[in-house]
Amino acid sequence: MPSGATDADGDDAARIAELRANPSWVRMPDDEVVESQDLDADGLALRLYRPRAGHRGTLVFAHGGGWVAGDLDNNDALCRALAAATDAQVLSVDYRLAPEHPFPAGLDDCERALRFAASGAGGLIDPALLGVAGHSAGGNLAAALALRSREGRAPGIRVQVLLCPVLDAPDPDRPSYRAHTENLPLTAKGMQWYWGLYLQEAAGAGSVGPAVAPGGVAASAPEGSAPGPVAQVAAPAGAASDGAVPVEAAPLRAPDLAGSAPAVIVAASVDPLSDEAEEYAGRLAASGVPVEFVRREGVPHLFLVFPSTPARDEVLAAIAPAVRRAFA
Repeated sequence: MPSGATDADGDDAARIAELRANPSWVRMPDDEVVESQDLDADGLALRLYRPRAGHRGTLVFAHGGGWVAGDLDNNDALCRALAAATDAQVLSVDYRLAPEHPFPAGLDDCERALRFAASGAGGLIDPALLGVAGHSAGGNLAAALALRSREGRAPGIRVQVLLCPVLDAPDPDRPSYRAHTENLPLTAKGMQWYWGLYLQEAAGAGSVGPAVAPGGVAASAPEGSAPGPVAQVAAPAGAASDGAVPVEAAPLRAPDLAGSAPAVIVAASVDPLSDEAEEYAGRLAASGVPVEFVRREGVPHLFLVFPSTPARDEVLAAIAPAVRRAFA
């Protein structure tokens, strides 16, 4: 999520085009550790990363890019590193992007990929050993997909791996939002821009208060979305309007998290999203869900996508045992 386009003023289409033309999104070559294979699931493009020395379990992975940019190359290096560290396969999803395809199109595509994995993918995947994973906006999709799985509306999973995830609507009152407003890979202003493009019907609720209390659910979701609760929230003074934030767009607003799959959550300290990641980990743990939470100090939002840095490699090594336990 480079901040140059997202923090600039001007035409949204031009800013989106700048993001989607990012030359840093490249496919890394296969090596002696990880091999990759492009797949197609009824028109949905996927890429399967397989540790050559053997694997157990498969993580269905959603890339970052603020829901508006990215493709299978966006987190290619991260997917390879994640597969190598965890000894699990990683199935990356080329989901549809906003604003052409706003919420919940990308989430629905990730569910399609999970169902494809649950079918066995032509013998490539063990359908009994599945998990979900994602980075940034993809972490949001993974967390929402885990909620669908918990509710029996998507195939069962054993683990959810949320890497610097978006878990709530932008909240300028959160300390991490107040602290990280400029000159970073992701800023508070940039996050608000992404949110408005992704969740167009609730854009007026883009800056909202804390997560809904247990029991605070509405009767319906925005038109065209999958069934699921909607957190009713009042926008604070100065917001454009009141609005409803679907729980599947802001998983932190789920009234109850009990029964969720074990979670592995990574936060970067220099990131507007760090507080909500820590809060989600706390809510899961309070609900009796096993949680491995790692907060890396001194690094920005995109630190996991930089190729082979000590910070990235150390964090992936730290979370790998929890993923292996989930697939044991």
